[in-house]
Amino acid sequence: MLFFRRKLAVRDPAREKVLREFEKKAGYRFKNINLLNTALTHPSYLHEKQIKDRSHYERMEFLGDSVLSLVVCSHIYTVFPHYSEGSLSDIKSHVVSEKALAIVATRMELGKYILFGTGEAGTGGRRKASILANVFESVVGAIYLDGGFEQASRYILRFAADDIVEHPPDRESSNYKGILQKMSQDFFGADPHYRVVTEKGPSHSPTFEIEVWVKETMLGKSTGRSKKDAEQKAAKKCLEFFKSEEALSHVEKKPQGKKKKRRKSAKKMDSGSEERIFGQ
Repeated sequence: MLFFRRKLAVRDPAREKVLREFEKKAGYRFKNINLLNTALTHPSYLHEKQIKDRSHYERMEFLGDSVLSLVVCSHIYTVFPHYSEGSLSDIKSHVVSEKALAIVATRMELGKYILFGTGEAGTGGRRKASILANVFESVVGAIYLDGGFEQASRYILRFAADDIVEHPPDRESSNYKGILQKMSQDFFGADPHYRVVTEKGPSHSPTFEIEVWVKETMLGKSTGRSKKDAEQKAAKKCLEFFKSEEALSHVEKKPQGKKKKRRKSAKKMDSGSEERIFGQ
């Protein structure tokens, strides 16, 4: 039977209205709305009201944490087919961290739907990162119990998919140069090199254009107000390379044994004929 418990066990029309508003935001309609109410109930509320026959979010958070990890791992395994186990672990650690989950929860205004005791609400409970992250996980657990793994996955990816894709495989998401160096060593066995192509503008406010090369391959380029800024932006663009078919070809290549040294005459070939540019 569909939607067999669309009313709370203890009738509360005002609360039911709030919960239905959250359902619209979450993109999921509960069969048993009591599960959602439990997921959005802080222990301080039950303690203050001296309610002993109801549960709060902590048990569902326990379940939701595991469901969240499985969803994220499954998603990034598919989205980043060329990344190593270590890189995938870094993405997962970032996405399921308290800080990242709190950002997602804040973006969806999760705090305003939580039942708090007066004291906890008065001390800023609706904005605490630890509570927001925990309740996001508890809602995942509630959806899993109500609708199964696929529905829980849809909820998570509805709000966190962009964060997963946009944050590269490193706990410091802004350290694109460090990430690129790690990936370049994995795929090419060499470090990337940054070349200043142009420097334009007045001396007090120049603009730099930087190219990034690994061996004979240019992975990308970008501009910035400083060399450091341009290098970081270029490194970020270069990470797209490792999702490409060309990156896959590097992984699939098998070593053919030691290559014979080329004659000096061969080394004198025009370097332009040997250099390759990614994407061209």
